[in-house]
Amino acid sequence: MPMFSIIVPVYNVQNYLAACVKSVAEQPGPKDWECILVDDGSTDASPQLCDALAAEIPGFQVIHRKNGGLAAARNTGLKAASGDWVLFLDSDDAMAPGLLAALRRELAAHPGYDWYIGRHLEWQPDGTLAEHPGLALRPGPFASADYAARLRALYTAGHWSVWKYCMRRAWLRQNRLRFWPDVRWAEDWPFDLWALTCCERLYFLDVVFTHYRVGRPGSLLTDAQNLPRRFAALVAAQRRLAALAASGGADAAAYAAMQDAAADVFWPQARTAAVRDAAVRRACLPYLRQLRPLYARGTQVRTRRDWRAFQAMMRLLGPRLTLWLAAARKKG
Repeated sequence: MPMFSIIVPVYNVQNYLAACVKSVAEQPGPKDWECILVDDGSTDASPQLCDALAAEIPGFQVIHRKNGGLAAARNTGLKAASGDWVLFLDSDDAMAPGLLAALRRELAAHPGYDWYIGRHLEWQPDGTLAEHPGLALRPGPFASADYAARLRALYTAGHWSVWKYCMRRAWLRQNRLRFWPDVRWAEDWPFDLWALTCCERLYFLDVVFTHYRVGRPGSLLTDAQNLPRRFAALVAAQRRLAALAASGGADAAAYAAMQDAAADVFWPQARTAAVRDAAVRRACLPYLRQLRPLYARGTQVRTRRDWRAFQAMMRLLGPRLTLWLAAARKKG
């Protein structure tokens, strides 16, 4: 049984996949890992490239599946994983050099945790690496019975990014943790909110896990035309979180903290939705109306003056007029 299972969802990344695979294959130390490439119905040369790389490099396996989105692809990888620990890596990013060696040391030095959180560096278009501004990871253990406190600690350190987590596979299986496949954008944050209900003890590592590629053309995070899809994902996540609370998986205080986190994820998208393209604004409106309960909430995770102003406008004016006024302000 391998020590690490590295799950890499693949979708239309023919120009980046080889570099991603190389970053795993060149990790120093014992080959006590497996890397599962999950081809999520790619329409470029990625499927053939996955097969060729796996045939050439020991330790890699490929699963081809019908397109279902990043969450579904990660779930496919989780089902196939056999290692003690699970790592996630996006196929347009790279594993930091020496990560697995560092994890072997840290897991031996700080045993007994199910969830370890590290750092990342942003991989700029010019090839340079830089710290992400605004994060404040404090190395060491963190334990609290207060869900909101755990949420603040995780958010401050990580911004909901599973590709800088090391998670015990037995714990994931025991709690039946998985990604919600109907959430097809920003899949990490609702997974984190659910996982935090099952874990009162976290360990933060001063270890770089991932070189995160910034500004890739065509990325969902850089394409403003995908705003309606983002809001649809937020609506789906809200429904899932409500169902989790209704089933007893989250108490009232935890669910309130989840709503605060959802508001914080929602806010930058709502701000971006106030674009000059009227067609984009119209496409976003149905989802904004469904998310209206968030407008009345503050956020325990991170509070902004402009978010409070946006809340007030939404309550008094409604989504349509708020977006129109914001777009007019941008034009000015």
